[in-house]
Amino acid sequence: MNTSENPIRFAGDFPAASRDQWVLLVDKLLSPHRQPGDGSPEDALKKLRSTTYEGIMVEPLYTRDDVAGGGSTGFPGFSPFTRGRSAGDTGHDGWDVRALVHAGTTGARAVTELERGATSVLLEVAADEMLDASLLAEVLDGVFFDLAPVAVDAGAQWASVAAALIEAWTASKAAPEAVRGSLGADPLGVSVAVGPADVDFDLDAQLADLATWAVTLRRSFPNAQLITVDAARYHNAGGSDAQELGLMLAAGVSYLRILTTAGVAAADAFGLIELRIAATADQFATIAKVRAARRVWGRLAEACDVAEAAHASPLHAITSTAMMTRYDPWVNLLRTTVACFAAGVGGADSITVLPYDDLLDADGSELGHRLARNTQSVLALESNLAKVIDPAGGSWYVERRTEQLAVAAWREFQAIESAGGFRAASESGLIRTMVDETWDKRVHNLSSRHDQITGVSEFPNIAEPVPSDANADHPSSDSGLGIHRYAEVFESLRQRVDRRTAASGSRPTVFLAAIGTPAAYTARVTFAKNLFEIAGLTTLVGADAGDPTQIADNFTASGSTIACICSSDSVYDEHAVAVAAALAGAGAAGVLLAGRPKHLMQDLYDAGVGHFIYAGCNVRLILAELLDTLQVP
Repeated sequence: MNTSENPIRFAGDFPAASRDQWVLLVDKLLSPHRQPGDGSPEDALKKLRSTTYEGIMVEPLYTRDDVAGGGSTGFPGFSPFTRGRSAGDTGHDGWDVRALVHAGTTGARAVTELERGATSVLLEVAADEMLDASLLAEVLDGVFFDLAPVAVDAGAQWASVAAALIEAWTASKAAPEAVRGSLGADPLGVSVAVGPADVDFDLDAQLADLATWAVTLRRSFPNAQLITVDAARYHNAGGSDAQELGLMLAAGVSYLRILTTAGVAAADAFGLIELRIAATADQFATIAKVRAARRVWGRLAEACDVAEAAHASPLHAITSTAMMTRYDPWVNLLRTTVACFAAGVGGADSITVLPYDDLLDADGSELGHRLARNTQSVLALESNLAKVIDPAGGSWYVERRTEQLAVAAWREFQAIESAGGFRAASESGLIRTMVDETWDKRVHNLSSRHDQITGVSEFPNIAEPVPSDANADHPSSDSGLGIHRYAEVFESLRQRVDRRTAASGSRPTVFLAAIGTPAAYTARVTFAKNLFEIAGLTTLVGADAGDPTQIADNFTASGSTIACICSSDSVYDEHAVAVAAALAGAGAAGVLLAGRPKHLMQDLYDAGVGHFIYAGCNVRLILAELLDTLQVP
């Protein structure tokens, strides 16, 4: 081709750019005043690096050198399964759209979901619900079991629900080999969730029954799964991605040992197990996690001398409960959309998108279920996302992070095995300790807003209706994991203020003592307003003033008992100490200052300032103390 006559030019027409050139440009931008000999250009990259909860360093730039072999290894549908399944292996066009159906829902919810876009059902049975064969038949009335798989999430009562489901499958006259789904047995996972103190949960009996169930299921419905290793529970308890996958492996190995000891062939045992992990709004982390889950499960099958058997264990991704919020619930739509996208790109076999209002409505609203279904339909059908196998494959960043996460997960798995296996680690409290340590790190990052939550810790809307507590949180018990939501760190403060507001008819206020001109104070007034509204507090901005006495008079007239000084650093140098003293003298129960003028901090403390609010401060602690000062119960 004569390129001189063709206006479309190729990259080869330009000189190749090197990493060193890129680093020099970054250094020039981030360290414009660095002198020769004062550090290295590589030092500038420290500002762009971040570390995940499993200790993986996320670099600002990845190249071919970061991936051994240059990218994905293997082929879709073959070991090590990092790239997922081939198009002919899924049994459907793209991934399986698995709709959540609560067992207590009235009406034909299951068949409605299937008629409107879902391709399978995740039947959730609450701990306080009793679901016998007749009730199950009513919930699943109209479902063709040879066309639509049914998976069960019934916790400790999985056996009774599984018996009812098998009865329904048998009564349907569907061809046994066409019936798919999972009975949802995960007694080890339930045991660590409820804790050893739950006397109603007989783990020994449930584990002993698995072999009998395996024989029955293989004989009657050979393509259904008995066990669902629900690793999403460890994510929702606050664990890291590596812990989630490591515990998935540890529980999976325990089940494989039980089944093979009872005489089930190793390859068949893999076919009896389904894997479940959580998908979050951190899209690259989720893409890597889905791919890494296949990678480590494939390695496990290889270690069992049945490498290709890993192919028989379907991978189910469900959107994270931990990332959902009660306040500003519409943002949950964006979170679950990104999570679904990432799970699809990563190659999940089935995906469940939780309704955006799942925390507000015990059964989820019709709109919530409709949007959850249609989110998947748009991504899979209109965006054609499901028609591309492993679209992230070859991305140097995704490939590197996938491998790093797989290694970290394997390390967590080995730690559990060295402690005697999953059950021993659970009963000794090791699993609880591991997950709690990660949750504590999350709380620290959430409290400082290093990890941000839109609509809760950033850009809250205090005018929105107070959300209901239809699905109450289940915090950790003395011995069990429970569920942690990231938003609970701040929503608990907001709920205190909302209850006080409902009882008194007025919302507590904070007076913003703006000093000087709008150009000087607007930025910090905006920052302070956003921060105080996290707890549902109304802010009152004082009139432009520079005189401390006038500012104190404005504060008294506002009726507020808390004041926050807002202006620029240059204005603080001249007026902040005097204004703080005037506000304290006017009877302020608490005085704060937006910013952190280090050379004035001791003088400001002496003048009555109790807290400084700035990017990176412990917002949760400051707001909690502020509510105590305001006597908000």
